[in-house]
Amino acid sequence: MKADLIPFFKGILVIYLSSMMISWLVQIFWPPAEIDNKYQHSMVVTSPDGDIDIDAQYFHLDQPDNAQTLVILPDEFMSAEDLIPLAKKLNDHLNVIIPLYATHDPSGSRISHSVEERAALIDELLQKINPENAHLMGYGYGGLIAFNLLAELDSNNQRYKSLILLSSYGPVEMHFMGNRSFNRPLYALLYPVVAVGKYAVPHMGWFHQQPLQFSTIRTIRSMDQRTVRPHTALLELPVLIMHPSEDHYISPLVSEELHRLIPQSFLEMPYASHRDISGKPQLWKDLIIDFTSKASADELPGRADATQERIRLSEKPYDPDEMRSLSGWSLVLILSLFAIFTIFGEDFASISGGLIVASGLLGYWHVVLACFVGILISDVSIYLIGRWIGKPVLDWAPFKWFIKKEDVESAENMFRMKGMQIIFAARFVPGSRFPTYLVAGILKTRMHTFLIYFVMAVALWAPFIVGIASIVGAPMLNFIEVYQDYALLIFIVIVLIIYLLYKLFLPLTTPTGRRRLIVKWERFKERQF
Repeated sequence: MKADLIPFFKGILVIYLSSMMISWLVQIFWPPAEIDNKYQHSMVVTSPDGDIDIDAQYFHLDQPDNAQTLVILPDEFMSAEDLIPLAKKLNDHLNVIIPLYATHDPSGSRISHSVEERAALIDELLQKINPENAHLMGYGYGGLIAFNLLAELDSNNQRYKSLILLSSYGPVEMHFMGNRSFNRPLYALLYPVVAVGKYAVPHMGWFHQQPLQFSTIRTIRSMDQRTVRPHTALLELPVLIMHPSEDHYISPLVSEELHRLIPQSFLEMPYASHRDISGKPQLWKDLIIDFTSKASADELPGRADATQERIRLSEKPYDPDEMRSLSGWSLVLILSLFAIFTIFGEDFASISGGLIVASGLLGYWHVVLACFVGILISDVSIYLIGRWIGKPVLDWAPFKWFIKKEDVESAENMFRMKGMQIIFAARFVPGSRFPTYLVAGILKTRMHTFLIYFVMAVALWAPFIVGIASIVGAPMLNFIEVYQDYALLIFIVIVLIIYLLYKLFLPLTTPTGRRRLIVKWERFKERQF
């Protein structure tokens, strides 16, 4: 490493360690103050298996003169206190109960985060509170709890007068990647992200105020939305579905699909954003009060009163071509994951992206852009490592495994004569990128010239690989539609098949590539036989 860079990196390290120390001191000596909520209550309930008593917390806004009660099941990823402004507005006409989701038992042991277990705990809590003339409302993730409460624990729909869904989650086909086998491992990738944010970033305590915690990751990995469709078919009571038209957290298409599946439902989509759910409670108050009043007076249709046209529409099979593409934060998240994945495996990520394009979940240019960004970060970093550290990097693992010092010396003259052509061509020759870009840095190739040729090569390569993978993989994806439970395994096998085709058959199109494959085969035979 150059001597003049050592003080710079030492300075960066000192600043980082000092910031981390200050951050931990702030968290230790000035922890977030717990503010008592005057509406908060608790009640001991028994776990579904009957062997643990759990202190169930809930908010209760009670007015003795109100004859009706609204139970609001909050979203896991937003603070339940965000619903207090809406609850206050409603409290003039309705008693409001907002159960909180327990995560640990009194001993500190973690309890199940599954929808079924949480629904069972909330059901026992509500049986003890025993609200009269009650209506049920599910907000975001709370919609899944509501479906389970009504379909599994109150199958006759006798204990509640109506159901309200506000920006609710829906069928699994419309959540993130559209398949639970895909979603679970992708969500698991958030664990290291949260761990780094919590323990390796000087956040001064801010981390604990944002929604992405280990608990929320466990919750989304425990969600099984495959039951939503059959559960909607069991709803007999009146249903109101509300969704902000400009919601970028949960797509309005989800509520439109739920409206189709529940033939007696009403759909309201006012012009608003997701933040307006807590920020503009008046927007929802009148809709809720009017609906619950009519439901209590038996003035609204149940499933038995739905029109034949709506019933026929609800029985139609789901058409993924109509509403399968990702949008909003789901789109941002999956593209970010692709960019990160590309940093560690350009070919695999690009081929996987092509298959996702073929499935209809992502747009072609979205995937190309994500791959382009990931490739740019990874390969330019390799170049900069070679440029800043120089030849000593060849003594470090893993660099010394791929490049020998004598190879670098023999490449110097070639780079001086045809360096830019080599940089461009390396993008299209499997196995040559890493050593080429590292050597380019070691030999102090001009950075702006390197970037010009490199960007030109990637701008051609990324669209080509993603496009080829989408075309070749499209027929194979039929297996995923048929064998949903093995979707992830099938997806990996398809990626490997296309990757092997790319590694084996693309080199065969050039004389150099054919010679390299012959040499590799001869070496393989020598080792094995």
